[in-house]
Amino acid sequence: MRRPKPGKVQAVAIMQLVSGIIAVVFALLVAGLSSLLWIPWIYALVVGILAIIRGAKLMGDGAFGAGNSRAVPILLIINVINCDVIGLVCGILCLVFQSESEVDAYLGGRPPDAMSLEI
Repeated sequence: MRRPKPGKVQAVAIMQLVSGIIAVVFALLVAGLSSLLWIPWIYALVVGILAIIRGAKLMGDGAFGAGNSRAVPILLIINVINCDVIGLVCGILCLVFQSESEVDAYLGGRPPDAMSLEI
């Protein structure tokens, strides 16, 4: 029997996809407007690509047992150096959602805790 995907896993995936797309667009925009002089655009581009890949993976069927990686949300938070406030908010929310036991168990491929099951 297949476990249903928790709604917060879907929320994390959507937030990572959206903030990744915004980071890539912003990086390319800044790179073009600054004539490649503002170097941190490279960080935004890399973070955006990583967030898109991770968000797409969590949106698909392979989310169960995909691992509860907190690296991408932390990278999104650090991207505030490029004035990416949306990435900051999404990164914080992703960390909060991923720390919950139901989401952690789902991404870790473990059964949910008996205490968190609703009767």
